[in-house]
Amino acid sequence: MDAGDERSYRVALIAEELVNPDGRGIDGLAALESAGWGVIQLPSRDYPDGVAAPLLELVAEQTEEFTRHGYTVAVIGRRAGLDEALAAYGVSGLPSIEPRSTAALARFLAAQSGRGDCPR
Repeated sequence: MDAGDERSYRVALIAEELVNPDGRGIDGLAALESAGWGVIQLPSRDYPDGVAAPLLELVAEQTEEFTRHGYTVAVIGRRAGLDEALAAYGVSGLPSIEPRSTAALARFLAAQSGRGDCPR
């Protein structure tokens, strides 16, 4: 691990529309960067289930690995099929938010900071 990497041990699974806001929405990526979190972007909600399912399986596999090693993982936004993919890897109960504002997201992230920190 790079000692200068502020994101270490905090990763957000974030809905695509919060990564690529339309100018009126929440800029989730900026909020996560400001709070020092790493990011895994979830597949677009426009993807058909057959395209999204294998991508969600990869996200779930990575999430299981992260949680097993003590990372704090949170879900920002929603993606159909994510809960099922995570459950297949034995992952449940992740903190989550469907933020209504960037400020609400920032508060949520701050509240998660101490959860599951891996010893360094």
